Amino acid sequence: MARSICFYTDSRELGGAELSLLMLIEGLDRTRWAPTLLLDDAPGNEALAERAEDLGARVRRVASMPLGLEGARRAAGLTRHLRRERPAVFHAHMSWPLAAKWALAAAVLARVPCVGTVQLIPEFTLGRSSFWQLRVLARGVDRYAAVSHDIAGELVRRFRWPASRIEVVYNAVRLERFEAPAPEGLREELGGGRPLVLTCARLDEQKGHDVLLRAAVELSDVAFAFAGEGPKRAELEALAGELGVEGRAAFLGRRDDIPALLAACDVFALPSLYEGSSLAVLEAMAARRAVVSSAIGGTEELIEDGRNGLLVEPGDVAGLRAALARLLEDAELRGELGRRARERAERDFAPEAMVAANERIYRELVGR
Repeated sequence: MARSICFYTDSRELGGAELSLLMLIEGLDRTRWAPTLLLDDAPGNEALAERAEDLGARVRRVASMPLGLEGARRAAGLTRHLRRERPAVFHAHMSWPLAAKWALAAAVLARVPCVGTVQLIPEFTLGRSSFWQLRVLARGVDRYAAVSHDIAGELVRRFRWPASRIEVVYNAVRLERFEAPAPEGLREELGGGRPLVLTCARLDEQKGHDVLLRAAVELSDVAFAFAGEGPKRAELEALAGELGVEGRAAFLGRRDDIPALLAACDVFALPSLYEGSSLAVLEAMAARRAVVSSAIGGTEELIEDGRNGLLVEPGDVAGLRAALARLLEDAELRGELGRRARERAERDFAPEAMVAANERIYRELVGR
C-alpha cells in the first residue's frame, strides 16, 4: 500500500522552486508514495494547485502561517490536521530559510517525520529571536535537503544547523522538453535578424537584468529578449529607454514556451547576484545553449568556466559584455560549450536522480 506524503509550500508563484516540486511529485513511484500538496488558503497559488492536481496529487488548503505570532497560532491547526491524517512524511519546500517555519514546527509537534528542501538563501537580516527559533527547529526537523553544496555550507556556517541532518539534492531538468527546433519565424520575431541573447528569469533585483541591459549598450548589433514577469519590469523598461537599447530589448512577459525560446537564441545569459541552483541555467544547458552566468555559489556547481559555459563576476558589466561578445563572435565555441552543457545535464541533473535521492530520504525516515 502506498504511503502518504504531505508536501507543503507557502509560495504564491510558479517559479523554478515550484517547478522542481511539481517534477518531484510527478516522478514519485506511486506504488510506494501517495502525494498530497498542502497550500495556503490564499490567492496567488491557483496555477500551482491546478498543475499538482493534473499530476494526480490531492490538493488541500490550510491556513496561511505568516512569520509572526499569528503564524504560530495558526500552526496549531496544521498540527491537528497532521495528527489526524498521520502521513508517513511531511516535506516542506522552502524558497528561503524562514519559509515554512511554522509548517515545519507543526510537523515536528505532530511527530511526523519531516524534510525541508532549501532552494535559496537571499540577503536578509536575521534577528536574534528568529536565529534561535530556527536553531531549535533545525534540531527537530529530521532532514534538510540543500539544492547546492553552497547552500548546505551556508546553513551550517550562518545558521548553525546540524551538518549531520543536511545533504545536497540538486534540482533537475526534463531533458526531453528541449529537443525540438525553434518554430519557424520565432527567431526573426525576437531578434529581427540580429544575434539573440535570451534571459529567462523573474524580473527581480536578484537576477541582475540591469547589468545585462548596461552590457547591451556596446553590443549594438545584438538583440536581447527577457522572458519573465516581476516587480522590476517598469523600472527595467525605463532603464532600457535611458540607455538607448529599447529597440533591441524585448520584454516578453511570462512565457510557457521556454524550450522554443531557448532553441531560437544564440546565447543564454543570467547575471544573477545570488542563486541556489538555477532551473533557468539547467534548462539552457539541456537545450545545448552556450551559457554566460555569474560566478556565484550554486551556479559554479553547474557551470565550469570555459568548459560548459562562461562565468563572470556578479555585477561586472564589462566582463559580461566581453563574455557575450566572445561567444557571439565564435560559433564553434558556442556549439562546443552547448554540447558539453547538455552532457553535464544528462549525467547529473536528470529528474530520475533527483526523485531517487528524495525517495531514499523518505525510506530512511519511515524506516526509523
